[in-house]
Amino acid sequence: MRTGGRTATFTLDDVIAAGVRIGLVELSMQSVADALGVTTAAIYRHVRSRSALESLVGEAILAELHLVDDPAEPLVPHLVGFAGQLRRFTLERPGCARYMQRLFPRGQSGIRLLEHQITALGRRGYDPAAATVLSSAIATTAIGATVAEQDRAALLGSPAVDEALAAMAGSELLRQATAGIPQHTPEDYFVFVLTATAEGLVAKLPPGGPIPESRAAL
Repeated sequence: MRTGGRTATFTLDDVIAAGVRIGLVELSMQSVADALGVTTAAIYRHVRSRSALESLVGEAILAELHLVDDPAEPLVPHLVGFAGQLRRFTLERPGCARYMQRLFPRGQSGIRLLEHQITALGRRGYDPAAATVLSSAIATTAIGATVAEQDRAALLGSPAVDEALAAMAGSELLRQATAGIPQHTPEDYFVFVLTATAEGLVAKLPPGGPIPESRAAL
């Protein structure tokens, strides 16, 4: 913001705070500059690139995520609960799931979350390496499912959805298949998929067991 011929001062913290308010979907050097009432050149004096800005804002957003672990909770419910916490947090913060999907961890907030989950699995009999493999597999599945859910929600009411439904309606087999699927919510489906995923992963990588050595097993 310019007043009296002078440029208002701002800090890197102001840049990050503006970015968090804007959100990761609409984040850009220009949007932050507009929010602060300055030029993009002024933003570049604090942040070297759009990618660096995304990392700063993404880590600030992830700092708000505090995973909850009940040590008495059995392994599979714990893993599904961990996935559910990721889903709920990222659904409320558009762009966050895709941020995590592209590269994770990028900074201290991501490292803190990964360390938390490694510690939680350590209480359930996993060494750090196995805990990293297991938690990463669950997180990858959860985040991927959440990104897909957000993309589908963004298409609701669009011609693309009407075209897809019309195409399905033209298949007798698909009509029979969909008629046999019980009513369910996106969360119901998420829990179903993540429960099956967790059960399969635990069967392949049980507490105290070695990490499978073959590429096919991984």
